[in-house]
Amino acid sequence: MRATFTQEQLEIAKTVRAIVEEADFTARDALSAPWRAPSCDAPLLADFGLLGVPEAAGGVGSALIDLMVAVEALGETLVPSRFPFHAAAVQLLSNGEIPADVLEGRRVLTPVLDPFAAYAEQADGFAAPGGLVDATVTPRRSFDPSVPLSEVAFEQTGTRNVEGVQRATLVLAAQLCGVAQGAIDRAAEQARTRKQFGRIIGSFQGVAFQLAEAAVARKAAWDLTLYAAWSVEHGRPDAAIQVHAAKAAAGHAAVFAAERCIQVHGGMGITMEADPHLFLRRAFVLDALGGSGSSHRRRTGELRVRSRRS
Repeated sequence: MRATFTQEQLEIAKTVRAIVEEADFTARDALSAPWRAPSCDAPLLADFGLLGVPEAAGGVGSALIDLMVAVEALGETLVPSRFPFHAAAVQLLSNGEIPADVLEGRRVLTPVLDPFAAYAEQADGFAAPGGLVDATVTPRRSFDPSVPLSEVAFEQTGTRNVEGVQRATLVLAAQLCGVAQGAIDRAAEQARTRKQFGRIIGSFQGVAFQLAEAAVARKAAWDLTLYAAWSVEHGRPDAAIQVHAAKAAAGHAAVFAAERCIQVHGGMGITMEADPHLFLRRAFVLDALGGSGSSHRRRTGELRVRSRRS
């Protein structure tokens, strides 16, 4: 595994950030209006849908880490795009040939990894661990209105694609790492500009240490996610352990960073007029999807114990 990103991967992240900069619908907009597809959805779905898709499934040889980089960059912005969930759904289908209209973003799917799914009402289809399924959708109220949630019931068919589940789980982990980075960036900007008692608040240890802890947690989660993606793609025996560990760490990092962002903003951080709570909303929802952090931590422990016994 490379220790640094390639130039192409850096360009992927740069391009995604440039595309979402002009988004005409944000997480804040979703607090007062029904969700609608932001303007960045179309180019993301059409131009980045092949990232991380195996050649046998219709891909072009792009590495799974390429997709992680794109999703993480998008996660930083909180733009309510369906692209990460569509990408996760595509990964669930990676054990067979994926329809061209799905890869090209003309048919938008959403993954069903547990009883709840994001953007289910807005999806053109559903991907489960066994393949494409028909599902009954019951809308539910989401803690993050920019990520509409629904309860989804379906009849599982086909053989469970274990690697596909791992790949889809890592897409969620990458998005959580992006949320963590976005919250840290927002908090750091506040710490650099806000003054109290005649000093920039970032100079106080009580502020600086919180941001340092959040940055360390996020870096650890991001490194775990990248290594897990490489492990899955190369069939490493510890791939399952790494995937569970990455999802658990990413969820913790995102929630922790969002909470620290609120703290750095002081009392203003918990008001609806300020943006820090938007990061916490997104972190809580993404952490719960695809298995909670506690379930992934428990599974990580079980697999580690089993591997040592064997």
